[in-house]
Formats: sequence, structure tokens, C-alpha cells
Amino acid sequence: MPGPFETFYRTDMQGLWSLLVVPALFLAARPWLRERTAGADPRAAGFVRVWTTVFALETVLDPLAVMLAGVPMLLFVLLGDFRVFLLWLGVLQPGRPIRDTLVAAAGWTFVVPAVAWPLYRLLAAGFGPLPEQVLWLLYEVAFTGVALWWGTRLIPARRPVAARFLRATVWFVAAYYALWALADVLILAGLDVGWALRVVPNQMYYGFWVPVVWWWFFSPRYAASSTSTQVRR
Repeated sequence: MPGPFETFYRTDMQGLWSLLVVPALFLAARPWLRERTAGADPRAAGFVRVWTTVFALETVLDPLAVMLAGVPMLLFVLLGDFRVFLLWLGVLQPGRPIRDTLVAAAGWTFVVPAVAWPLYRLLAAGFGPLPEQVLWLLYEVAFTGVALWWGTRLIPARRPVAARFLRATVWFVAAYYALWALADVLILAGLDVGWALRVVPNQMYYGFWVPVVWWWFFSPRYAASSTSTQVRR
């Protein structure tokens, strides 16, 4: 019998309506929001404006499509990862043709599934049928690793003007994937509190990711002038 946290987790209030509040408010307020700086990398400011608008809309449509229209969740999992890589690549290389950036982001999107799915099948072959939660756990751990690799290797190695902003977004993404993984470990251990913990990364992923990206990109803390000294070294 499901515990109280799992029961709440599976409600439309948690799985649908609560996820729409922040992105819907962001979309409504977007025309009146003032950009406080020229951006973490002014060359990428236009790209980030379009990215935030498009993916704020996608964030609203995602739970609606899954819960109300029955669209497979995996499609939106991949789309959610695609938006991450698209942001990182678009800000890393602002002068690159958008078609090339889209193709590169799509390629990165399939790295984690290419690791998690075969590993899940290998474990199932060795230990017998496994809960689907194990597949998600493998996916979450793999994506956390990829995100941390980006943050510690790829971004500093290329040393863009926007390095501090990009690393901040990497830690944000790694945090929600790591929290999902921890929640699934608790769930697989039979602890109902895992379902309560899952609510936090859900909100980070659906509700706060796009508004946070916009806020940080145009924040004085990550403005291009604050990293120019580092870039010139």
C-alpha cells in the first residue's frame, strides 16, 4: 500500500498544477522584466532571450502533455536534457551557426541514454527483472556525472567570458539530478520519504530552471565584466 508521500506525489496537484506556477508566472512577467546587465556574455544575450522564452513555454506544455494527453515521458526527459546542452553550447560558442549548435546539443542528449539503458539491461540479465526505478536511478547518476564533467573539464578548458555563469548552471543541473538519484535510492530501499524528496528536484527542473537561467545570465554577479580579468589571464 502506498505511503502518504507517494500518494501525494502521484496526485495532479504535485505532478501537474504545482509545476506550472513558476514558469507560467515567468512567462506572464517576461515582457516587463528588466535585464540588469548586458549579460554574462553579451554576444549570447539574444540567444538566451529566445532560449528562455521557448523553454518556459515547453516547461508549461511538458506536464500538460504527459498528464493530460498521455505523451510518453521519455520524450520530455530527452527534451529537458536537450535544453540544458543547448544552453551550454549556445553560450559557450555564441558565434556558432544555430544549426550546428542544435545538432551538437542533440548529440549530447543521447550520451546518457546510451549509457544508462545498456547498463540497465546488463544488470537485468544478471540479477533478473529490476524495477523501472533502477533505470531512472542509473540515468540520474549518469547525467550527474556528465554535468560535473562539463563543469570541471569542458567549461574551464574553453574559458569563455561566461565561465562563472555556465558553471553555476552546471551545479544547478547536477543538484537536481543528484537529488533525484538520492530520492530513488530511498524509494528502492522502501522509504516513503523518498517520494517527498523527489518533489524538490521536480520543482527545480520544471519550475525554476528557466527563470533561474534568465536571472543569473543578466545578473551583476555573472556579468561579463566580473570575469574579464580571469579570461585575460
